[in-house]
Amino acid sequence: MSTFAMMGRILAKPFDFFEEIQEPGMPRVVQALYIVALAYLVRMLTLYAAGFSYQSREPYEISAVQELIWLVVPWATWCVAHWAVSAILDGEGKFREIVYGSAFALVPYAVCMIPVTLLTRILSLDESGTVQMLTVAVYAWVAWLVLLKVKILHNFNLGKALFIISLSIVGMLIVWFAGILLFGLANQFISFVTDIAKELRLRA
Repeated sequence: MSTFAMMGRILAKPFDFFEEIQEPGMPRVVQALYIVALAYLVRMLTLYAAGFSYQSREPYEISAVQELIWLVVPWATWCVAHWAVSAILDGEGKFREIVYGSAFALVPYAVCMIPVTLLTRILSLDESGTVQMLTVAVYAWVAWLVLLKVKILHNFNLGKALFIISLSIVGMLIVWFAGILLFGLANQFISFVTDIAKELRLRA
């Protein structure tokens, strides 16, 4: 099925969607990347196209690279951490299915945030409660799809699915901490080598 057909499928029949992606040859990672890219484009649109009263930053303060990192890094680390945790706790889902399902869980955001953003251009700041309610509803929809994905792909009950999600979030934090630690150590090592090289040049 095409990417657009699968987008419609997860919006209309999410239970069937997560059952179907477990069929052999069904998950296509390239489609997952399309959805992540679409979510990124929508994110940038919401920042630039929001009504003046709803803009939290000036256009020159928006970094496309930073926004990409804020989307891709949590999504990628979620996929890895969730796969590791579920594999240890006898989850049935494969890594490709986790990547695919985690990407398509972003579809409500990609589809619904454009109308919400356009709404900010016609509503006053006094009516911001409507925008906030719709935004929360979109994020709740995404969270519900993530929960559904974990439950169906791994054949867990609700309690275990929530437990796995909690452990996966802890796993994400551990990955981020390790990444920051390694980045800091690498910087110190590079500075150390650079200082030694400078010292050797001065003595030569």
